[in-house]
Amino acid sequence: MGRTTGFMFVAIYALLAMVSALALVRLMETSIGYASLMGAIVFLAAVQAHVFAVRKFESAEMRQSIETLRNTTRDLAGKLDAAQNQLAELSRSVEEEAIHRNQAIVSEVQVIESLIEKLEDDFSSRLAETARIAAVKVDDVQMADDRHLMLTLVREALEAGRVELHLQPIVSLPQRKVYYYESFTRLRDHENKVIMPGDFLRVAEPAGLVSVVDNLLLFRCVQIVRRLTQKDRRVGVVCNISPDSLGDEEFFPQFLDFMRQNSDLSGSLIFEMGQADFVKRSVTEARNMSRLADFGFRFSIDKVETMDFDLADMQRAGVKFLKIDAEMLLTAVHSATGGALPSAPDIRVEDIVPYLARFGIELIGEKIEDEASVVELLEINTGYAQGHLFGAPRPIREEFLAEADEPLKMTG
Repeated sequence: MGRTTGFMFVAIYALLAMVSALALVRLMETSIGYASLMGAIVFLAAVQAHVFAVRKFESAEMRQSIETLRNTTRDLAGKLDAAQNQLAELSRSVEEEAIHRNQAIVSEVQVIESLIEKLEDDFSSRLAETARIAAVKVDDVQMADDRHLMLTLVREALEAGRVELHLQPIVSLPQRKVYYYESFTRLRDHENKVIMPGDFLRVAEPAGLVSVVDNLLLFRCVQIVRRLTQKDRRVGVVCNISPDSLGDEEFFPQFLDFMRQNSDLSGSLIFEMGQADFVKRSVTEARNMSRLADFGFRFSIDKVETMDFDLADMQRAGVKFLKIDAEMLLTAVHSATGGALPSAPDIRVEDIVPYLARFGIELIGEKIEDEASVVELLEINTGYAQGHLFGAPRPIREEFLAEADEPLKMTG
């Protein structure tokens, strides 16, 4: 109760006491002293009653406040217990995630070490075999030295993580919005010079080490793609996978386990292989493709040499994209057969997009160099395009892999 209200009640009680005193004097003809005494008694009684009522009211309010405080305390205690439980659960989740990440890192390191050891062992055995030949020509010795030097550069580049990812955009038509990038792996030596695939494959093929190098490059490519998608989930990357990698019974189980641990990449990573490799794939390679597809990963077919597709087989294998050279498509458009596809006369080129779509496959026109080709590809409703017209392969800047929340950066 406010001070003003208190003064008002005191005034009312004083007025009541004065009225009572006057009534005694006028009506009962009592003395003024006695009337004043009775008026004071009335005033004090009224004040006492008021104080008693106020205290009772405040006591009730106090009890209600205490009960409210108790209820609030119980609610807070319940929320605190729930928060502690959530904190404990979060702590367990973080610990489990840390264990999972540590296991993934250990798995990666083990795969890299085993592949590099295999590279060293295979090369050492090849070198020893050469040394056992009694009559060795000078040219052979020089070739062995060149191979040894190149393979040493490759091994050192892989061990040091000097694997560079070059990306070329794949755009939608007609918007020309980048939806995917095709990746090309490059190695750099200790002098930061690029080792092109043609250089190291030239010495790796005679030594029988292509599969080992391919596996290492594939593994590194996936590692880099994982780091890319941590920065920008919108990035989809097409990564080449060789039949040697798919058919390597020693490497692939480790790689498959690695991909299982990173199955969250399935929407961002597409594996690509050539048409001839796909058609001639072995039972083991087809089975391993199916295992990757089971984790949600999809495939792209490039290096198309014939239009005679087995689309049902592609659909079963999890193929999502088919890349066809723009020149091959436009040759069919301008052919004397009225747009019939080579090797598939029953299919007209303008019908290829809906024909592929029936099997869940989308067409990418590749190696596009000029605007005229784009116009003609749009006439047959090509959904995606790739080529130097939209951007040449460029390496990713190193700082992109090190910094978070940065847009995709490419070097010029």
